[in-house]
Amino acid sequence: MYLEPVRKKRPPGDDPSIGMRLGLLAVAAVLLFSVLGFRLWFLQILSGDRFVELANNNRLRTVSIEAPRGVIYDRNGKVLVKNRAGLSVGILPMDVQDEAEVVSRLARVLQIPEEDIAKKLAKGKLDPYVVTTIKEDVPENPVVAYLEEHSLEFPGVRVEKSYLRDYPRRSFATHLLGYVGEISDDDLQKEQFRALKAGTHVGKDGVEATYDSSLRGKDGSRTVEVDAMGRPKRVRDQVDPLPGNNLVLTIDSDIQDAAERAVREGVERARNSGFKNAAAGAVVALDPRNGEILALTSYPDYDLSKWVGGMKTEDYAALTAPEAHNPLFNRAIKGLYPAASTFKPFVAATALKTDLISWDTKFFDDGTFRIGRQVWKDWKPGGHGEVNLVQALGESCDVYFYNLGKQFYDQKGAVLQAGLREFGFGRATGIDLPGEEKGRVPDKDWKKAVGKTDVDKLWKTGDEVNLSIGQGDLLVTPLQLAVAFAAIANGGDVLVPRVGMQITDASGNVIKRFEPEKRGHVQLNPEDLDAVRRGLRYVTAEPGGTAYAAFKGFPVPVAGKTGTAEKRPDDDYAWFMGYAPADNPEIVVVALVEQGGHGSSVAAPVVRRVLESYFHIAVKGPSVISVTE
Repeated sequence: MYLEPVRKKRPPGDDPSIGMRLGLLAVAAVLLFSVLGFRLWFLQILSGDRFVELANNNRLRTVSIEAPRGVIYDRNGKVLVKNRAGLSVGILPMDVQDEAEVVSRLARVLQIPEEDIAKKLAKGKLDPYVVTTIKEDVPENPVVAYLEEHSLEFPGVRVEKSYLRDYPRRSFATHLLGYVGEISDDDLQKEQFRALKAGTHVGKDGVEATYDSSLRGKDGSRTVEVDAMGRPKRVRDQVDPLPGNNLVLTIDSDIQDAAERAVREGVERARNSGFKNAAAGAVVALDPRNGEILALTSYPDYDLSKWVGGMKTEDYAALTAPEAHNPLFNRAIKGLYPAASTFKPFVAATALKTDLISWDTKFFDDGTFRIGRQVWKDWKPGGHGEVNLVQALGESCDVYFYNLGKQFYDQKGAVLQAGLREFGFGRATGIDLPGEEKGRVPDKDWKKAVGKTDVDKLWKTGDEVNLSIGQGDLLVTPLQLAVAFAAIANGGDVLVPRVGMQITDASGNVIKRFEPEKRGHVQLNPEDLDAVRRGLRYVTAEPGGTAYAAFKGFPVPVAGKTGTAEKRPDDDYAWFMGYAPADNPEIVVVALVEQGGHGSSVAAPVVRRVLESYFHIAVKGPSVISVTE
């Protein structure tokens, strides 16, 4: 048997493994506390500001305060557009807990579709710290009162005070003034809106759009401390908004009102004359001395207040329905029409200027004009006999101008077109309103570009003949006619029309004044200009003039021109343009009634009504006017 010797026991402190374990434990403890210390240092020192900011964001809310837009006045200081206080409902995305429930409840209270709120909220999440406006112009009772009473059921929902556009006369100068709306995604990409953010309100049409940067003030802000539920407790800081500047227009409210009443009257006159499709028109009145627009109206118009707080779906559907006749469309600057006989003064001026004829050059009119087998007819059966240029303008002799068209065609180059473009046709006038159309002066190059067949691409004699009476492929706007006619009235200056007169601050101090601008000059010698003017005076002053009946008894001498435009398959369009006083023009007025029939009996009385307002004449023209052209 083997016996193992007894080992001598060591004290615990003499065991080397225990010391090693204790050493490792100490190292681990030091490392652990070092990591914790470093983490605390990192959080408190390096990242302290960031976490303070996050903490503040959890208890502070900064809300933008939109600045009130500037007031819009007419030239005499009458208020056309102002502001009124309103309430808007919005959502702060970061405070919304149950999105589906909040959207559903809010849709029922505001009576708008859930999908509309969801879309706005989705866009608002791109910046969750900013309130996204859901609906403007919300009534205090019962909507706002209900939201405030049940605030716990609407976490993240905010009610804010706002400024809304207010129109003393809701359907007045509609297309000229324009409206305001929330900035779109496309707008945000434009250079002039780069500094703005989603939810900002900007001008969408008319002078609201053109002068938006002046009318729109500088937004302020309010920082509010909130509780754990996001409910406001107290205001911590506020920066007041700066109101926008005011805009004074060249418009005269009395003349504008007369123009709007006159065009409605013109439509009614046309309907009573058997033109049942007449339903729309336009009037432009301007000062030929400086280009200031005194009135600009497009009919039908609509109530601008429908845009306040957002256009309702049913309202927009009603405005865009076929039977509404497109009231959103500004016919004065965007409508394109054949000019018909209102074009003859510009053709005559070009013929005189290029020495194609002299004022006493005569042509015989038996009622027809022939080139080969093609026949054109005069508006007057049997014709006007032998006439010179003055008589041809006064009686609107088509055959005289057919002859001019043939002679222009025989010239080398586009002589007629070049002369017409000097008056501003075929290009935008440059008016300070958005969306203006430039019209069209057709020539051989244009026809070659648009023709579908080899024959269609050819510029023929008939094209020039039709152009000489304002028909064919010619397209003009009422504003273009007014600007061109003003050049005849003022001696040849082609002016840039404008509706903005000056910008002022809240105290009425002028910040900027808009000066007259000349775009070109039509060089006409005095004898030629006098001949054209005598022809235009003949229109209203002589028994054979096409507008003699419409202006009979009018105490101020008027020069003008009638026009009856063919635009198939529509009924004829009625035109008239006039200026007065004939010997020292102060005002030019152009009127159009779509499918209104005759310029002499329908459009001329419209212009007379506007001139009655301008000259403060109480004498009214005849209720029934005989038809000429």
